[in-house]
Amino acid sequence: MYELTEEKMRLMKRLDESFRQVRRLINSEWNTHNVHGLGMTHGRMLTILANTGPQKASALAEQLLITSGGVTGIADRLIELGYIKRERGDKDRRVVMLDITEEGMKNVELIETVRKELMLKLFRGMSAAEMEKGLSIFERMSRNMEEDVTK
Repeated sequence: MYELTEEKMRLMKRLDESFRQVRRLINSEWNTHNVHGLGMTHGRMLTILANTGPQKASALAEQLLITSGGVTGIADRLIELGYIKRERGDKDRRVVMLDITEEGMKNVELIETVRKELMLKLFRGMSAAEMEKGLSIFERMSRNMEEDVTK
């Protein structure tokens, strides 16, 4: 059983606020460099399509950790900009695949550059050991959130 002391509760609240602050700063930094008002999820979808090829909305939803409806909204915006396209399956016309366009590929380079610059700024001055520790902590938090708490 997990013992929740007053000190642990105080630290959890501070960690939560610190995490939220870092997320706000990351979003702000992204927004100073993004193109056409695209959010990070738009950029991530383009990157996935560039790296893996055509995908069903459900597969993208799983990779992006959003709903299929969320994928549809993001895809609509990217289609409007000419960065991705919808294609019907050859064998089964009911299957709709999303694929990146040539114009979208051009933007992936910019997205990767911005992402790299953001990471360099975010992790500036950190040793490999500090990054390993942070990675370990985030992986543990992910496992905690994915666990079935009814067990």
